[in-house]
Amino acid sequence: MQSAGTRLLQVLFSFRVGGSEMFGLELARQFVEHGVQVQCGALDGSRGPLWERCLSYGIEPVELGVPTRNILSRNGLSLALARRLRELRPHALHLQHFLGLHKLGIPARLAGIPRVVVTEHTIFDVDQSAAGRLRARLDWRLADAITVIHPGLRDYLSQRLAIPLERLTVIPLGVETERFTRRERAATRARLGLGEDLTFVFVGRLAPVKNVTGLIAGFLNVVARRGGGACLIVVGDGTERAACERLRAHHPYGRLVHLVGEQGDTRPFLSAGDVFVMNSQNEGTPRALLEAMSTGLPAICPAIGGIPEILRGRGWITRAGDPASLEAALEQVIAEPGEIAALGARCREYVLTHFDAASVFEQYRELLLG
Repeated sequence: MQSAGTRLLQVLFSFRVGGSEMFGLELARQFVEHGVQVQCGALDGSRGPLWERCLSYGIEPVELGVPTRNILSRNGLSLALARRLRELRPHALHLQHFLGLHKLGIPARLAGIPRVVVTEHTIFDVDQSAAGRLRARLDWRLADAITVIHPGLRDYLSQRLAIPLERLTVIPLGVETERFTRRERAATRARLGLGEDLTFVFVGRLAPVKNVTGLIAGFLNVVARRGGGACLIVVGDGTERAACERLRAHHPYGRLVHLVGEQGDTRPFLSAGDVFVMNSQNEGTPRALLEAMSTGLPAICPAIGGIPEILRGRGWITRAGDPASLEAALEQVIAEPGEIAALGARCREYVLTHFDAASVFEQYRELLLG
């Protein structure tokens, strides 16, 4: 199938900023640059900042009208959704997460879409319930191809859910490294009033699985013991925002935590930082981590998903769900900042070598349009 005149429908979970959402949207932008007509929809129909980002990329954002009330239609048995997909007339459909396949797989087949590809980003979305595992066991047959972002996820789907190994393709996330540099470092630091403080930065959803409240609490414990000397930038929004605000407001060192909210462009905040940090309970290959590493930031992250391999020799690994482990890593970095520059250079080189966006795009072009 040639690019000219070809239509691709990219389906995100929502139009809010998130790891899989940014992956899908940036991949869609690359298709536009190669002459493909791209539409972008979301399972959650509410509009967010990525709706406008679609327009700026030359992508047509569309309302899918995914049902939410009737038990059959919200579980993929929807003739109305099949009619909507037929109206959009895509030649290929790219879904993020098995949840997308569950809701759109049957309607896509009824609509006669020639090619359906699903990308899974994390074990968490499948393994959090027996229903989620059952859906994946049943729904995988609706996809022409299944991609995962790291080998551990492939092994889980094959060994635990009995999805045939030959149907699973590992394609890492791609990062456009020329876009993630430190060009805006000085301006952003001045705007936030960071001064000379060592700066940690987190980018992601403020959701329970990210445990940002635990991150903020651990950081505040450390700077209280040390009497300051560091600050934390939190980029993102979500259900835990109010809890994060309370932690900051009620602590004598709360001024050292900058909650900057959801940002359409995270690059200035990454460039302003010295060390990336996350405290998640579950991850696959975090896109925000790779973008931070491309920017030249080493990282403090828990040993989950694909993180240990990515950060080996390039940062500090903590034990997931262990506040003492997180605080020890923060203490070490603040006390011994001399390693940061060398580790940051290794991080950027690693991303340049292993997560090239152009190579990833070619693999998806073959799967979706080949």
